[in-house]
Amino acid sequence: MLDETDVRSLVADLERDEEFDIFRYRPPGPVSQAFLNNQRDLTQFLMGPVGGGKTTVCAFKRVLAATLMPPDRKGVRRSRWIVLRTSFRDSERTVLKSWQLWFPKTYPGSTWTGGNDRPVTHILRWRLFDGTTVEAETLFIGLGEHKVADVLRGLEISGAWLNEADTLSDDALAAVEQRVGRYPNKTELADERAPRHKQVIGDLNAPDEDNWVHANFMENGKPGRVLYAQPSGRHPDAENLKHLEAGYYEDMIANQEDWFVRRFVDNQFGYSREGKPVFTAFDRQRHVEAREIAVDPNLLTLIGLDAGLHPAAVIGQVTPRGQIRITDELYLGHGYGADRFGEALLDLMDRRGYPPRTGRNVRAFADPASQYGADREGGELAWIESIGVVLGLAVGVPISNELSLRIGAVSQELRHMLDDGRPRLVLSPHCKTLIRGLSSAYRYKKRIDGQFEPTPEKNAASHPMDALQYLVLGFRGRAGVVAEAGRGGRVGAGRDGAAPPMGHNGGPPMAGNFDPHKVGVNGGRARW
Repeated sequence: MLDETDVRSLVADLERDEEFDIFRYRPPGPVSQAFLNNQRDLTQFLMGPVGGGKTTVCAFKRVLAATLMPPDRKGVRRSRWIVLRTSFRDSERTVLKSWQLWFPKTYPGSTWTGGNDRPVTHILRWRLFDGTTVEAETLFIGLGEHKVADVLRGLEISGAWLNEADTLSDDALAAVEQRVGRYPNKTELADERAPRHKQVIGDLNAPDEDNWVHANFMENGKPGRVLYAQPSGRHPDAENLKHLEAGYYEDMIANQEDWFVRRFVDNQFGYSREGKPVFTAFDRQRHVEAREIAVDPNLLTLIGLDAGLHPAAVIGQVTPRGQIRITDELYLGHGYGADRFGEALLDLMDRRGYPPRTGRNVRAFADPASQYGADREGGELAWIESIGVVLGLAVGVPISNELSLRIGAVSQELRHMLDDGRPRLVLSPHCKTLIRGLSSAYRYKKRIDGQFEPTPEKNAASHPMDALQYLVLGFRGRAGVVAEAGRGGRVGAGRDGAAPPMGHNGGPPMAGNFDPHKVGVNGGRARW
């Protein structure tokens, strides 16, 4: 069984490409091609499975960048890049070893200095068809015990390559972004007004979600930072397969644990080793839409509510074919009562353009426990009644509050597809707490004895996740969830593509059943 250190060494051996040719290079696939071609965004990372050819693509992207620098008065396009690794020994063993397969010390027109536990500088020179000469200076640096800012102090560079970026400290990215674009000196250029090409690139295998790469690119992304993700090694569109033997990935995963396969083969962010994710069927590429999901005022709107000291709300809409599209989440943290939280939810719904809150257009489901705890004799309203008054909407509860049933209801939505092949549940990309919860933050905590707790850990992600469960279970219904588990989980379309008719809890309509969503509202108070 490989540990993390073994994996890093294995990756270095697998990602060398002996067919590299500076003049005839072709990227291993469309994702790598898009990464290579992007000269617009300042920071670009390429994340992919072992054997995806990432190191080769980054090496060529560095070389390509050298040709884009404006020439100086002597007709030379000068650039200086650094390649950062955790230590110089790591650099020698991995990226520098790979670099020399393509650009050995004796490469025509090159100059090589350093080595033997010291930083290496390799200067490549070649002539372009326009008559200018390229001089590409590349410094391979190992950080060791030093901080990135200390290593870069006083160093003027054009660009940077963070090799195995996820292994570097969380201050590495900001430090290099501040230093690139300073070389060469503008006064040396033939046209001092010409913009100097600058760029930060990185390669990596998918890290754990606790890693800074996830925070900087997935959760708190900024303009100018782009993460390119290659397909899974097992996907039909996997990149670089032509350089790998048949059954390469199948043989690799035969004796590996789930965390290894998830990260190093399927190219998915891993979960913390401190816990086991509840929803293992969640796939970010499949279940999270590329763009924000627009609110459609003509669709049925669902609201899931988790009560208590950390209230949360999840809002979704149902398409005619039965797909649940999660459009918004609301989690404000500790200390919000039903009235204040209801007002915040009301404001969100009004701003986003949801349909009028009637039993026909909007259905809400809350934690069954929110019906209790009020002083009836003193005229107090329960949490579910208070928020219903604010929303002007009667709030119902799922028939059952069994944890296993709630989790099972969401699991079914994630595992199964509609008849047209689309996922049954999708999320808007701005629902970041839900996405993080589905990925790994909503988890069974690991005990000291190595086993896992029987119920999910209570944390910031658990409250919106509970709200999602109430939404799904409330809509599909206990009977629907249980019955569907027995028939394979597919939701078929009815006549004209419409989903089969459902009662207020998602099952078939039952004559005479009480439906809280059909109860009128009078003066802000529900008539029961």
